[in-house]
Amino acid sequence: MLWLVLAVVALGYATPLNFLVTKPTLRGGAGIRIVHSDHVLSRKTARGDRSGVAAIGMALAIGVVSRRHQRLTTAARAVTEVAQVKLSKIIGGKATPAPPVGPAIGAFGLNIAFFVKEYNALTADKVGEACPCIVHVMSDKSFKIELKTPLTATLLHKAVGASKGSGKAGKDMIGTISIEKLEEIAKIKLADLNCEDISRAMKIVHGTAVASGIKVEGYEKWLKKSVPKPKSIMDRYGPGVSRLPAPWGEGPRLK
Repeated sequence: MLWLVLAVVALGYATPLNFLVTKPTLRGGAGIRIVHSDHVLSRKTARGDRSGVAAIGMALAIGVVSRRHQRLTTAARAVTEVAQVKLSKIIGGKATPAPPVGPAIGAFGLNIAFFVKEYNALTADKVGEACPCIVHVMSDKSFKIELKTPLTATLLHKAVGASKGSGKAGKDMIGTISIEKLEEIAKIKLADLNCEDISRAMKIVHGTAVASGIKVEGYEKWLKKSVPKPKSIMDRYGPGVSRLPAPWGEGPRLK
């Protein structure tokens, strides 16, 4: 289409087009002068015709380009994220169309079989382990899988050989782990926690351990050497390490 428009523009500059000439206006002698003997336009009229045809051609070209740009922009905007599906109770390499996967994915019209195949391929190196994920649902019924770290409680329960928590925090204990094991679990969860340092990550994991009825040996001793609490809400360190006092972070030492 664009090449045809350009051809019209070139033709308009090259030669006058007699079929575009309208009938002359007889009022006051104004209008387009036509030589009836040989039907050849005057030079002034020919130049006007060429300019008019060129203008029409340029307008058509701009319209074609504009429509193409609009179609590309519309196509780019067409595929957007419309929802997120969190699957926390799903095992790596062993996903099936059965609940909870099937109903959660099928509710958005996604291809369940394709999701199961792709998820199992992504978690082939973690078969049998808890591998939660977030499914980003797109407007064209496609999806993206974002793997997350296992739930903190799941890691703690596995460390003590229990299937679930005690249900009575502070009264019934289901097991004990060492401070080293707490640090190991904190390193696994660090990517999904609202902090960037292992010290505060260990405190967060310890809170889940207490709620599950798991005791951490040596935690009180370690706590005395960990990051101290800020003096006030205005002195909070934030999730990063830039304001965290040395030697735990990059900030100045506490006085």
